[in-house]
Amino acid sequence: MLAEILLQLIPALRSAFLGLQATEESQLNRWVYYMLLAGVIQIGLLGYMILLMDWATLWAATIGNLLFIAAYAGLFAILILSKGENEVISYLQLDLEQAPTGKQAMWCLVCMLMLIAQSFFSGRYARRWKRDK
Repeated sequence: MLAEILLQLIPALRSAFLGLQATEESQLNRWVYYMLLAGVIQIGLLGYMILLMDWATLWAATIGNLLFIAAYAGLFAILILSKGENEVISYLQLDLEQAPTGKQAMWCLVCMLMLIAQSFFSGRYARRWKRDK
């Protein structure tokens, strides 16, 4: 789960690192802050799972992951359907000049698929754990 979280954070950490290295005073885009916040929340869920190993904890982490899947799916749909002209895209300050919409959409799809697989297996394991208990 930690490897999956770190893979999700690659673009945000890269942008933050490049922002720190910039000589001029530049501000980070909003999406970087939201991605870092999502990473901190997911690391918190991982810590919760490690501290309290139980089938209910796995269900809670699965439901938490499903919320992140919904966010990625929504952003994926907006990126695919809007062609770069949407209020959400402008609010998040997604630089479509730096990275094309298709590349950002595919990143959302990859993160969504990783979270779906993780949720599927943790949900199955939680159900099996509860049944065997």
